[in-house]
Amino acid sequence: MGLKKWFDKYKKRKKSSIISDIVLVALIIVMLVPSWRREVGSVVVRLFMSSPDIEVTEKKALPPAELTLAYASESGQIYQLGNMLDKPVLLTYWATWCHHCVAELPALAKLYEKAGDDIHLVVLVNEDLDKAAAYIEQKGYDLPLYRQKSRAGEMLHSKKIPASFLIDEKGNLLLKETGATKWGSDKFIDYIQGL
Repeated sequence: MGLKKWFDKYKKRKKSSIISDIVLVALIIVMLVPSWRREVGSVVVRLFMSSPDIEVTEKKALPPAELTLAYASESGQIYQLGNMLDKPVLLTYWATWCHHCVAELPALAKLYEKAGDDIHLVVLVNEDLDKAAAYIEQKGYDLPLYRQKSRAGEMLHSKKIPASFLIDEKGNLLLKETGATKWGSDKFIDYIQGL
């Protein structure tokens, strides 16, 4: 069968079938381009994100060794987790190449904007800080980025990203979430402000 015959036969299909074929081809093309894949993937993930489950928080005291986790700011200043416990800390492992991380970026920014005075947000990136900062700035957000300088202990370690840990002022681990999370939900912001 020649191409013209095939096309004439194809045009006789239902419009919904043709539209679904076009959408499928477009998705295949998008998935072939890495930067498009990250952006489109993050939009899809954002559709299914949920708020952190604060009803099941459980206080687990972090051992002193966990509180020695060190990280450096963009300016090179070194911080230790234990020295930031004048207010709760949300420690999150994040990367620009991770579409789940990119999906939760607006939620992290909203949390930082609405509850930044009530919480230390520590966004640990596993790549060049300048590259991550440029990406976040390009998206129109302002977040405190850090580069991990020491190894995390067992309680603050995750093989998945994004992974986030909420630690209270007494050094208790209250919450651990993996995957894209709606950190900027009003319910979570109220919870943080009530700690």
